[in-house]
Amino acid sequence: MGAVIDRAVVVVAVLIGIMSMVDTLALSVRTSGAMTRRLAMALSLFNLLVVFSRVSNLIQAPIVGNMADKTVVADPMLHQQLIGLLLCKIHVIIVATSIGTIIGGLLTPSFVRIFSRMISLFEEVKTLPRMAWALMNPRRSFEFLRHLTRPFGPRLPGYFRGLRRIPVDFLVFQVLVTAFYTVGVLSTIYAAALEPGLRATAVTLSGIVNGIATLLLFILVDPPGAMITDQCINQKRPLEDVKVMNLYLVIARFLGTVLAQFIIVATAYLVLWAAGIVNRIF
Repeated sequence: MGAVIDRAVVVVAVLIGIMSMVDTLALSVRTSGAMTRRLAMALSLFNLLVVFSRVSNLIQAPIVGNMADKTVVADPMLHQQLIGLLLCKIHVIIVATSIGTIIGGLLTPSFVRIFSRMISLFEEVKTLPRMAWALMNPRRSFEFLRHLTRPFGPRLPGYFRGLRRIPVDFLVFQVLVTAFYTVGVLSTIYAAALEPGLRATAVTLSGIVNGIATLLLFILVDPPGAMITDQCINQKRPLEDVKVMNLYLVIARFLGTVLAQFIIVATAYLVLWAAGIVNRIF
């Protein structure tokens, strides 16, 4: 067990968990935008948090790549053992993604309230630097902490009953999007370890897996989500629907991280297949 959970795995797991938590909280931006009727402003302000998530990605990607480099040895038997160890490490990292999603889901109700207040603050001070300066004020920061609330609370049963108002296929596609995004980089790293001769080609092909997720996201997930949010803002739907949608998107995201555990090997071989085609052609 100690060989699986080493220092590199711990660092990557923490960074991946933070990224997953932030990405889960991103799902609640539409809720805050609908509640304040300032969706464009909400999406713009959230880019600040996304920057921190992407910085974490820049740090963890080389560490995971180094794990694959350490599997390249002359002894075939040892090579296979190291590949098996790498796969175990990848499964642990995906578990960290699931944990980050759960934490993000539990923080979602508090984040919706805090982010709604941040939108009001931005309207007051007009610029992001002024807003950042205002948030450094201890009194103002404490005021934001007062908006922390328990996860979902007594309304949770009502949210579950609201599923009938949300398209189920839209949630299924969210599961698939999350699964493919979760294994996007990890599958290329594992593919590089499986075939060291195509290592450089494989690690550049994460777009093969992420491309599937991107198509599903922008064609089948984002448009219905945006439509439901706009209908809530325009009072064609009850505001409660955007909160119900948010809850089910969080659940779908968690299920996607679970599904990722089962498709990591298949997506790695998909990357190897694409790398083999590139190698034969060029």
